[in-house]
Amino acid sequence: RDMLRRAPMLAPSLGRCAATKTSPCTVRLDRIALASRAPYRSAFPALASPRRAQGTRTRAVVGSSPETKDIPSAGPLIKRSEKEGSSTMERVRVWAGMPSEGAVERLSVICAHCNAKLTPSQMDYAADESRLLPELRDAFRALTRDAATDAFLMRASRRPYLVNWGQAAACTFLRKFMSLTDANAMLGRGKMHVLSEAHVADLLGAGSHSDSSAVLRKNKKLLLDVGAGEGEVTEKFRNGGGFDVVVATEASAPMVRRLRQKKFQVVLESTDVSTVTKKCVEAGVRSATDGFDCVALLNVLDRCDTPFTLLGQLRKLLKDEGGVLVLAVVVPFRPFVEDGNEHRAPREQLGLDPNGAWESGVNAIWEKVLRPSGFKVERLARVPYISEGDQKHGAYILDDAVFVLSKASG
Repeated sequence: RDMLRRAPMLAPSLGRCAATKTSPCTVRLDRIALASRAPYRSAFPALASPRRAQGTRTRAVVGSSPETKDIPSAGPLIKRSEKEGSSTMERVRVWAGMPSEGAVERLSVICAHCNAKLTPSQMDYAADESRLLPELRDAFRALTRDAATDAFLMRASRRPYLVNWGQAAACTFLRKFMSLTDANAMLGRGKMHVLSEAHVADLLGAGSHSDSSAVLRKNKKLLLDVGAGEGEVTEKFRNGGGFDVVVATEASAPMVRRLRQKKFQVVLESTDVSTVTKKCVEAGVRSATDGFDCVALLNVLDRCDTPFTLLGQLRKLLKDEGGVLVLAVVVPFRPFVEDGNEHRAPREQLGLDPNGAWESGVNAIWEKVLRPSGFKVERLARVPYISEGDQKHGAYILDDAVFVLSKASG
């Protein structure tokens, strides 16, 4: 959720990636490791989209043996004109961080799983609803790319080339001594975008097509963001959801320092959510004893050592009436735990296929994980999980599923 936080990482469920088979914890990216939000986090991979290229050449790296394959995907990538961006003035603009008008539509966006090059118009928000389970199909309503997303996409391009290059070099050096998460926090780089304020308002305000959407229209007062990173996404949730009190947890000490600068009511440096209520009361937020109106768990589940346990703990923290969990997770699900500079498999395995289409991955998460954990789906959406770019490319993406969940009765 914040920055290029994950060292090896996989990518979105884009058509060109669907055939890329990989074991968790063994995939390494050639150019970038998309960051995650806490000591937990996400992986990425594959799905057929009608806008992907035929015969996209990708490079899968398993263990230490790189293997290059031609992986077909579903539609032509947008080809750039040979003259485009080749003028002296255009090069000067790139070096100076002053992109021309309309540059966002020509932005180089890289699938962080298979290294395919896209443009923003090829980022997926829609899904093949016919392939979703009935309860998920009823809950699915597509979001759209908005102005806030475009602004985020252009962040790296609005910085001078040498600034981007210097930050990347500094991060490489710091990684010798600390985790990628801590290095990015210290440098203030690699920020992530999942949802805009308008997206949050849509998800929490409109609900699903069913009558149960009334649950989401109740007053939302108290927000808990688990694995909040440096807090930029947390701010969007607070503003978009109209929350009065924000409680944020984070494991990385450098990230916690950045969180505290944002003046949230409670900031906890911890991975243990079982003590959140007690610590909130000690900090003067006594309303936490009644439960939280919303808990956000954004791209954390696949970086968590005990995901089933965490979901159970978060369910208990929700208000019985009107409480919702907003869960964002990269699909397909490819978990690992960041342990210092190393990555290892989580102790609790969810048994999800690390390959396949977005729709099949979402179905599996619902059937094998979320429904057995005692949740009811109120809303489902698909969004690109975006990391701001560097001196090489404008942005890097994965494919997210966003579930809005309430407590199931019984």
